[in-house]
Amino acid sequence: MKKILFLIISIMLIFSAVNVYAQTMSKYGYPEGYKPNKTVNALQNTTQNNSNSNNSNYGLFPHNINPAILSVNNMLSVSYSDLGLNYGEYANNGYSLSLNGGSPDKYLDTENGFLNGFKISLSNTFYHFYNEANFSYYSGNDTYTGAKQGGTFGSLINTTNSKIYNFNYKLGYMIPVTDNFVITPYGELGWHIWKRDNIGGNNGQNEHYSNWIAMIGILGQYAFTPKLVGDVGFSYGTTFDAQVQGNEIDMTSENYNTLTGARSYSYANTTWGLGAKSIYDITAGLDYKFYGNFNIFGNVKYERFKYGQSSIYTYITNLYQDGIYVGYQSSENWEPNSVTNEIIYSIGIGYSF
Repeated sequence: MKKILFLIISIMLIFSAVNVYAQTMSKYGYPEGYKPNKTVNALQNTTQNNSNSNNSNYGLFPHNINPAILSVNNMLSVSYSDLGLNYGEYANNGYSLSLNGGSPDKYLDTENGFLNGFKISLSNTFYHFYNEANFSYYSGNDTYTGAKQGGTFGSLINTTNSKIYNFNYKLGYMIPVTDNFVITPYGELGWHIWKRDNIGGNNGQNEHYSNWIAMIGILGQYAFTPKLVGDVGFSYGTTFDAQVQGNEIDMTSENYNTLTGARSYSYANTTWGLGAKSIYDITAGLDYKFYGNFNIFGNVKYERFKYGQSSIYTYITNLYQDGIYVGYQSSENWEPNSVTNEIIYSIGIGYSF
């Protein structure tokens, strides 16, 4: 799957290079007004001139898209971000869990906090097509709230170290509605990684989540002035190929002393397959060209997605009394359903080309 994402981003970069080259070569027939840094008047004049030409491919060129919006859509940018993380695991499978008091709809554990990071983005237009590739990274500590063995939710509060990686690619088609307003329906493919280390302050317990996303969405962009552009977007889709790899307590190695209540166990690397669930996000931002082709921008994004419960497996706990084996206890274990909410605030700088 990594190779597929690399191939998509490589194709996008090739499109970008071809597009920049083609815009400089008159033999390709690109109208002058196509370049993002041209004025609205130049764009309108070019449109009028081309309407009198016999160029059969004229309709393919984004001759009627506002130059300020084209400028934003042909940009290399970097931004600083704060990510607010709210993650919770919950049981809604009908099982009665002592960990949460037997209720099937309460949280088993949560992670809450803010992570700091950055995002690198490259966008490009080719005819009316819009391409965008992103990489983002966030890291920091968040607050783990869970339960001690046999306890209830909230009986354990500690710190977890988190790292989040995102790779995303969008392909859309720009549709001008008015001189200043453009909507772009698009498809999106992404890859998400969350490294959840030292869970609840436990140096031996780590879980690394990963999943792919497939989404469709729509982006609306409005040019308030030749230098100021606002945007609002919405996407909806599904996660797939989700899994969690962890160095966790190996329940199959657990021993329990029925007299003292002492437990012993080891850690083992395990992989759980997680169910596909819905994902959606909402975005809004402003971009201002402040000097030449340099832009500053700010945006906010809210994203919500879920993981489905893994398969259930049975494990055996060996029972001892004063070191003497007295039997075993059969139990079940699984990765529960979970929900993740993220809100990301970003501010950055970009260069239009």
